[in-house]
Amino acid sequence: MKILKNIEILEEHLGLFIKDESTLVIADLHIGYEAALEKQGIQIPRSQYPKIKEEVKKMIESCEPELLIINGDVKHEFGEATKQEWREVLDFLNFLLSKNIRIIVVRGNHDNFLIPILRKRDIELKDPWFILGNYLFVHGHKQIHPKILDAGVSTVIMAHEHPAIVLRDELGVKRKFKCFLKGKLYGKDLVVLPALSPLMEGSEINVLDEKSLLSPLLRTCDLRTFDSFVVESNVGIYKFPLGYV
Repeated sequence: MKILKNIEILEEHLGLFIKDESTLVIADLHIGYEAALEKQGIQIPRSQYPKIKEEVKKMIESCEPELLIINGDVKHEFGEATKQEWREVLDFLNFLLSKNIRIIVVRGNHDNFLIPILRKRDIELKDPWFILGNYLFVHGHKQIHPKILDAGVSTVIMAHEHPAIVLRDELGVKRKFKCFLKGKLYGKDLVVLPALSPLMEGSEINVLDEKSLLSPLLRTCDLRTFDSFVVESNVGIYKFPLGYV
């Protein structure tokens, strides 16, 4: 579904395709989250990464990008990378490189100690933002100076918030759906990506008050003017204006 000029949400996928730059954008993989849960005494199968890899494989087959941008939080552990993160992040990079795709990583708040892993495959970490043509990529956990937007930027693409909306059916049963957001930031178009990680359900964007939002960037916005786009596998993409949800 096209949501802006040259920008579309891939059908049934949590990725964004920028047509004029032949670029696929994903975010918030949080590879290694299972190991972090184990430290808290929570045991779950380590099944997240295979699902992420398969999802990205389908996206690549769908849009055939020349460039893949990971817009923050490749890994989950705030501290030194775990063995699981080393193993799975390297495998993911190898997979992408085997597809002859250029890779750019924008630093997220969970990406401490990611540089040594990226260096193994000669991939640079962009910190704190990356500009490609008219597009500014930021993870979203830090405020950005408005002057950055004066450098020919028309669209800001961010992540971090893990947006989702809560809907109730006719019986009052509540369900949460991951979604993309589209609105305005400092007069520029803004697109917010959902978390690719299957374990990150997301922030209930239509329920939370402004102070409870994760991103300082979104706290400057009137979310009632935003549109949300829910993506459901085998169902499609549905647009919900947040002012009416």
